[in-house]
Amino acid sequence: MTRSIPSILVVLFLLTGCAVTPVETQTGPILAEYFNCVRERGVAISAHRAQSAEDQPENSIAAITVTGRAIPGAIVEIDAVLTRDGQLVLMHDDTLDRTTTGEGRVADLTLAEIKASRLTAPNGSLTSDAPPTLAEALEAARSVGAIASIDLKPADEAATVLLAQAVVDEVRRVGAQGRVILITYTPETARAVGAMAPEMMISAGMNDISDLEGLTQSQILGWTGAREPKPALWAAMKSAGVEAQFGTLGLVGRRLDDVYAADGNVSEYRTLYLQGVTVIATDTPLAVKNVLAVEFAAAANCPR
Repeated sequence: MTRSIPSILVVLFLLTGCAVTPVETQTGPILAEYFNCVRERGVAISAHRAQSAEDQPENSIAAITVTGRAIPGAIVEIDAVLTRDGQLVLMHDDTLDRTTTGEGRVADLTLAEIKASRLTAPNGSLTSDAPPTLAEALEAARSVGAIASIDLKPADEAATVLLAQAVVDEVRRVGAQGRVILITYTPETARAVGAMAPEMMISAGMNDISDLEGLTQSQILGWTGAREPKPALWAAMKSAGVEAQFGTLGLVGRRLDDVYAADGNVSEYRTLYLQGVTVIATDTPLAVKNVLAVEFAAAANCPR
């Protein structure tokens, strides 16, 4: 049975020994007006795991930096996890095995042990870079003017909300509230994290416009999946003042990025934009930028 938001917060209270209360901030999310502007003017591009080329390790400073320079104002999606000693690092998987020279579960390793490993790129090249901390990644994003979209990896609700609190605390500590999005997966988690961080934008999964119930609409970027386009939902979201996100990312050979590219013509990205998508999340962000250069440039002029 799905827990209510009060019960989630009670669990978190018991786990942490303290109540979760939002920090006093401005009256709304800092990036709300920026995304309102993007929705009306053009399109934003989100680079999956921050990558824009096969020689960039996922969730790396190199990927964030190169992508941010190539796509000014890009959203770089990154994955945050907690180490055994309570530090936040970037890692998509539960273990180091696939993307680094190290082995073992992140949750079982200290930050020092993780920093002893080296990142590998999708093209097989070994780098001299260690997995970055969340703070290091946020600084890299700041240096190139990128927005960091931080994935709160789905687990049981209490664990996800506990991770969210650690991420929110770190974002506030480094002063990055106005350049992040927090990714959630269930309506309950979206409501809990939204209340926890009212000054930050929240990515919330949406299958129907009714999923906005209980959420602050100005705070929400609606995630609508990575399979079937949903133009009717996108239109309803735009009428409600909520930005629609859609993913063309996924498994190599099956993702829409590859389906679109199969005939050498990726004009489908324009179709998504014309149907109402504000944020295209992709494994091939440079291709999206090329197709929607005018719309991307228009959105890049939105103040933030």
